[in-house]
Amino acid sequence: MSDGCQFFKFKEIARKRCQPADAKRARVLNLRRTNNMKVLIGYDGSESAEKALDELNRAGLPVDTEILVVAVGSIWMPPTDIGNFPAEVLASRRVAATMAQLQTQAAQALKHAEEISNKAAAQIKSDFPDWRVQTECMSGDAASALIKRASDWQSDLIIVGSQNRSAVGRLFLGSVSKKVVAEAGCSVRVARSLINADNLAPQRIIAGIDNSDSANSIIEAIAERNWTTGGEVLLLTAIGAAAEYSTPVSEQLVTLDNKQQAALERLAESGLKASLSLKLGEAKRELLLEAEKWKADCIFVGTRNIQGVLDRFLLGSVSSGVVSDAPCSVEVVRATAN
Repeated sequence: MSDGCQFFKFKEIARKRCQPADAKRARVLNLRRTNNMKVLIGYDGSESAEKALDELNRAGLPVDTEILVVAVGSIWMPPTDIGNFPAEVLASRRVAATMAQLQTQAAQALKHAEEISNKAAAQIKSDFPDWRVQTECMSGDAASALIKRASDWQSDLIIVGSQNRSAVGRLFLGSVSKKVVAEAGCSVRVARSLINADNLAPQRIIAGIDNSDSANSIIEAIAERNWTTGGEVLLLTAIGAAAEYSTPVSEQLVTLDNKQQAALERLAESGLKASLSLKLGEAKRELLLEAEKWKADCIFVGTRNIQGVLDRFLLGSVSSGVVSDAPCSVEVVRATAN
């Protein structure tokens, strides 16, 4: 049978495989992550930044989480080698006044950054007394500063808000958040606080998986968290219509089936109720539709891609589109040495 004929048997395959998996669900729920988790939060005091703090209740972070709140003042600092400027330049009253004004603005911005980071830290400590929380203020380009600090600190996760236009850092999707998602060396969570969300209700999580290695990283990232008892995970795979495939469709589906079964067992061990969904369509569209329909708390996607019939959950196409348009939080998972 040709690959084209195999592809059109999609619905029959989907009906056989997309069944809930409860049989192997673990009796002990909310397993604890053995190693502490280091989370860097980009914070600027805006409404979306506040929502990101509120959404921490739904992120499933472990009890021994270590938090670094970073506030970045996007300011222009006078050059450090100003003493080497020509004497006539330094003698100019206009230059001197401009430099003094810039230094004053820089000092005010850093002071404001310190105030709001301390405020955020106080809120986090109040909500999560067991967490270790520290703050740091930086100046310069917000995205570059967050990415570098996360690398130096060896963060497991960066959390940023989805939209804001604050004078401190401008952490809004489309600029800073988008750059952090694309260039950070660790996983990134773009937090959106759901309207009327019940923080005590079990989380509903969608994982966009395919045949790539990133699927394993996504499952591990979910399984290692501390979710509310009764948490649910929907493993969603999209079958895209492509003209040519480097690997036969039937072979890809067998590989996918093995990966899905392993994922179901791993999630069941962590006390999560997991089910499968195999969709015919474009991956981004199917993820967004299912998130809206299912009222998901978060979508987990990866950063790598495969070549073939299974539509690609990769950064730069599906993942970036989901991050921009999702009705809920989105976590882009990267495998790290940590």
